[in-house]
Amino acid sequence: MTHAYSEMYLEDAMRTLGEAVDFALCDQGLNSNELTAILSNALEMKQFERGIPRVICGMSGDEFAREFIARAGLRPAECRKSYPFGRSPQYWAGWVLAYTQWMSNLHFSDLLEVAPLDWIIGSYHPLHEASEDKFAMIVIDKWNKAQAGKKGLKAARKASGLTQKQLAAQSGVKLRAIQLYEQNQLDLRRASVSSALAFANTLNCTIEDLVWQPVTLEYDS
Repeated sequence: MTHAYSEMYLEDAMRTLGEAVDFALCDQGLNSNELTAILSNALEMKQFERGIPRVICGMSGDEFAREFIARAGLRPAECRKSYPFGRSPQYWAGWVLAYTQWMSNLHFSDLLEVAPLDWIIGSYHPLHEASEDKFAMIVIDKWNKAQAGKKGLKAARKASGLTQKQLAAQSGVKLRAIQLYEQNQLDLRRASVSSALAFANTLNCTIEDLVWQPVTLEYDS
């Protein structure tokens, strides 16, 4: 898997987001639901995903938080003169969220949809003593399960209210092929372009929605 930025910057990025979440919740006084909504839509988080150096390692977490807080139309609190030595559950939440995003390449908005900040903070015990990989695997599993019912040929067909026979008639793809695609006995990613486009046009969705595959995390051996 290709990551948005080098692993050499990962710890800095995790520290930045950890400090930012801690600042926003503890110093700014936002609640976890408010901050989840802000982070899900913030331009700064999209820049973080892309590994923009100024964002992931070019400023303190307080400074980073002040930017997305101001963009949300709020008056930011002053930066701290010193940072607490211990890691709070709020800090840990930002720390592992940054790690999970880097490992999975998913958008923060995708991750926060299945793992909002109140859930992450509530997972501090006992997960803060486990590796970041453990947390990432749990969140990605939650995301994969959530997507499984919304993406893929079978989900798109059901959302359109069509039976397999109706999809075959309207798309021009043979019924048996549709059955095999839905049973994962045939890989839709290897289908002809004409068949994939026929499905997408008939079901009013994108080819990417149809060929969705679960996210898998790769680790060093």
